[in-house]
Amino acid sequence: MSNITSLGAPGSEHPQVIALDSRKPEQVVSDKQYLKILQLSDLLSRHLNLEDILKVFSHEIQPLISHDSYRYTSEQVAEPIRKGKIGRHSLQYRLTIQQMDLGELTLYRSEPFGSNEVCQFEDLLCSLVYPLRNGLLYHTAITSAFSDPLTNINNRAALEKLLPREIRLAKRHDHRLALMILDLDGFKQINDNHGHDVGDRVLIRVAELIRSCLRDTDMLFRYGGDEFVASLPHTDLQGGIDVAHRILDQVLGLDLESFGIDGSLGMSVGLTMLQAGDDFQRFFKRADEALFRAKRSGKHRVVVG
Repeated sequence: MSNITSLGAPGSEHPQVIALDSRKPEQVVSDKQYLKILQLSDLLSRHLNLEDILKVFSHEIQPLISHDSYRYTSEQVAEPIRKGKIGRHSLQYRLTIQQMDLGELTLYRSEPFGSNEVCQFEDLLCSLVYPLRNGLLYHTAITSAFSDPLTNINNRAALEKLLPREIRLAKRHDHRLALMILDLDGFKQINDNHGHDVGDRVLIRVAELIRSCLRDTDMLFRYGGDEFVASLPHTDLQGGIDVAHRILDQVLGLDLESFGIDGSLGMSVGLTMLQAGDDFQRFFKRADEALFRAKRSGKHRVVVG
């Protein structure tokens, strides 16, 4: 069964729940409206990207329910999907299908929504639930394919897909791009002496520490084992060095006793800046060579390549 829960305005005490599948559409909407629902459902089903689905839905219902913006949230999507400026008045609905939570969709505008518009919108939401479910399933599949299952950061496949794009954007807009490859010092001994379960817990914590030193616009990848890669757009060399040293301080200060380990952990970093003639391979290789020199020259340091 598909359900739409009207959350109403903030502070509403009596939300209305409508069970869509409990009644035949031709009994509740006109033939014209029912045809619109079918046409809209067909149009939405041609898309799998959530942003595209919501964009098309908003565009198609605009002549019937005028709105200035929309906002969509779901526990399965890291950031809200939104477009336009939030207005004073809103229509907010939680969508579910077969006990699967599809998230919340909110329309905004400066003027109140009329009762006829509310009824129309509730009917039109019928066309959204199945495409939205498919979009969420697709989003989850794509996210899983590019996510490291241990640390929940980007994996190597994501690096090979996203870093070339970052390089193209940096060259197109003539902005700086820093790249660092980070490798833990002495991690093999942790696995050998304390087991891989403890090693995995340490890796999870290290990924969190690195992430805490980066901006939202930076990207972090687990390249393999105890090796990480970070790309820092709009960052000059000194900025990259500063970030790398903050990461080293965080890793060195990691409380290994909480994992049942004596001693401390270090990290070596190879850092480089994007140059005019770089492609993905040349850019990455230069950072990797800088990491090798950091390892050979004493470890727990930053070397620029």
